[in-house]
Amino acid sequence: MRKPKSKFLVISLLFSMVLPASSQAANHSIFNGTERVVYFLDVSASSDARQLWKFLRSSLFEKLETSLGAPNRNGIAKPRKPIDLSLSIINDNSQSAPVIEIVSSRDAATIWGVMINSIGGGNPSGLRMKDIEKDFFGSTGAYPTVVREFVTETEDGQIKIFPISACQKKAEAAFKKGNFMSNVRPTTKVTEAARDICKVVLKMAKGITAADALFVDYKCEGKCSDVVGAVQRAQAVVADEVRNSNGTAKVCIAIASDMLNSRPNLSPGSPWLTLSALKNSTTVVEAESKGKQVAEEASIRFNSRAKIRVEVIGQGGGTGFPPDLRAKLDAFWNGFWKASGIKSQSQQASLDQACK
Repeated sequence: MRKPKSKFLVISLLFSMVLPASSQAANHSIFNGTERVVYFLDVSASSDARQLWKFLRSSLFEKLETSLGAPNRNGIAKPRKPIDLSLSIINDNSQSAPVIEIVSSRDAATIWGVMINSIGGGNPSGLRMKDIEKDFFGSTGAYPTVVREFVTETEDGQIKIFPISACQKKAEAAFKKGNFMSNVRPTTKVTEAARDICKVVLKMAKGITAADALFVDYKCEGKCSDVVGAVQRAQAVVADEVRNSNGTAKVCIAIASDMLNSRPNLSPGSPWLTLSALKNSTTVVEAESKGKQVAEEASIRFNSRAKIRVEVIGQGGGTGFPPDLRAKLDAFWNGFWKASGIKSQSQQASLDQACK
């Protein structure tokens, strides 16, 4: 492993900047039925982590301008769910890998809370809500303006951690050109709205920068494909969602991996060593039983209060994987997911199709 462990601590510390918890809680009810999406990318030698991240990064950029969604209320022509997206990696100890939050429904609820309560007075008319939305999210609105300036259209695609004051100045200038926001009084409301938008955009920039640090030129030597640890990490994310949800928590787990679990300190012949477990299984039934055993030994059982989707990209797609073991590999993971409490598990052909 070439990257020092201390780097993960530095990356984790990048995410200490979040919006105030009280603000998040107060506005959480603005959106209903959102889904948390967590991507896991395999950085083992059998997976092309750099290419996978390049593809996902491009797909992510395309979504950022609409990432905060729009609630279903009078004056909103096209309601849409906000994007709730995090990233992590599969390495030699995936359970301890950082989960990087790029944007969340809490961020969306905070901004829309400002629009509805601070700018709109608590119960804006449909016409007023339409005008506010245009000044915030229209083609020349404050939010897309600063996203393009500081994240999606930066020189050479390299994102820099910008001063929030520079972003706030840009957002305020966009508001001054708006039909509604240019007349808002007191002007401190406009200043505060610009600041809150920039907190979200700065969080995005920090998240993508941290992800770049994880995926670019990442090297993993030997046994370093802890898929089971990634699922354990996902289980913790689901538990958090259940605690923070008023109703049924919805989580989609997208795993980009050949799904050949392998990590240090596993005994020879262990069912946790997926490839050898498949080779030593005489039937697909036996392979499925071994997958079930691994889930049970790892104590993985997702909370029944959560609605979970698991979508896998690249299962069995490694260059050295024997094609005659494909049926056993599928059976192994079918047994694993069933034992984990996942009712259905699907496979997708490309990363941008996962968790749609």
